[in-house]
Amino acid sequence: MENIKDQVVKARVEKGWSYPMIFDTFGVPKSTAQDWCRKYAVESDDTGFIPPAQDQGYVSPNLQRERPQRFKKTEDEVFEFLSQLSPIKVDAWEYGKIEQSALNDYAVVGSDFHFGCHDESAINIFLSTIEELQPRTIILNGDTMDMLAISRYPKDIKKHWSLLDERKAYHQFLDQLISISGNAKIYETVSNHSGQSIDGRWRRYLSERLGELASLPDITDKLSYQNVFMGEYQNRVEHVDYVDLNGLIVTHGTTVRNAGGASAKGEIEKWGASIMHGHTHRVGSTARRIPAIGSRPEKQVYGFESGCLCDLNPIYGNHCNWQSGFNIVALNDDSFGVEQVMITAGKANISTLGQTIRG
Repeated sequence: MENIKDQVVKARVEKGWSYPMIFDTFGVPKSTAQDWCRKYAVESDDTGFIPPAQDQGYVSPNLQRERPQRFKKTEDEVFEFLSQLSPIKVDAWEYGKIEQSALNDYAVVGSDFHFGCHDESAINIFLSTIEELQPRTIILNGDTMDMLAISRYPKDIKKHWSLLDERKAYHQFLDQLISISGNAKIYETVSNHSGQSIDGRWRRYLSERLGELASLPDITDKLSYQNVFMGEYQNRVEHVDYVDLNGLIVTHGTTVRNAGGASAKGEIEKWGASIMHGHTHRVGSTARRIPAIGSRPEKQVYGFESGCLCDLNPIYGNHCNWQSGFNIVALNDDSFGVEQVMITAGKANISTLGQTIRG
């Protein structure tokens, strides 16, 4: 009987399976399957493979370094590693004082917190807005944690980067958020830094370090992003791919273009729907009218980039074209309206509240 590696290579090379199909069938992450099939991509022109490209986007390519050496671990060593990832106990929160029916028909959407590299002032404005507005829905739209400690990018040798520090910062934030938001529904979307995405930093790290062991169901479950980094907060924060706000799809996004609004244009062209996304760390918007034809009615689609709530001068970037901000979405029956909140010099003018909030 073929081992799992041979089965994956055969499915990819001979049958042309996609990486999501391989993951669904064998439980093998995309990065692991790519490593197994890499030599076939180089030797043959008709396999359909493309070797993994260098990271693109807003990070300076000059700061990239080689991937860490793959380590082979026994199953005992893996479970010893698991025992060191016990949940962090932060101050217990109190919630439930405000019923869902008493909350307001708004959603507040924040993106790209990058805890460990976050902007405390911007996050304070985000939390103060939620406390004042009391929205029914709160969306943490990806990249909540930076996971810089396990990234491929160089770090400042004067600073100690730690996943534990990132987890603590994120959990302290969640404690504050839950304590001020009543029974609001809170979501966290998958993304390229945080979350349980196949392309996320945590899954890639496990695949590189644990190899085939990372695909075992028990290890996949115990080392899932939700178990390791959310812990008991899973009871209050739902981990999802996207959120639908009356036809406005909130997702972390994958498109990165040069100017604010350009990436949003790419996202609505890709999906043919109204999209609110992060990932670019920019504030921008765009719109498109799709005229009626035949039996199809006229349609208006809108795209919004959410800005970010992280440090605008990170160690791994160089003069980044980023802006601090988040979005407020008003929800009425089957429609939505959006206020893009821009944070400048530690303050934000928020029309929905009729206030200026300082961080």
